[in-house]
Amino acid sequence: MFIFYLIYLQLEGYLISPRVMKKAVSVPAALVVIAALMGGTLMGVLGALIAIPVAASILLIVREVWMPQQQLR
Repeated sequence: MFIFYLIYLQLEGYLISPRVMKKAVSVPAALVVIAALMGGTLMGVLGALIAIPVAASILLIVREVWMPQQQLR
């Protein structure tokens, strides 16, 4: 059961979750994987779950706030 669980986590973390998040919040798959790994490393399972929305919000702030300000300069 433990081996099945490890295989499932790997498949879900590297294949399923990036594709779902890419379509749901339009976040690149590489960013989803990196954010989940960083969040999981820093705060465990809860950090991995929180990291993807945080990465999406940072990406949104960069696209909507920072980039337009840079284009005005």
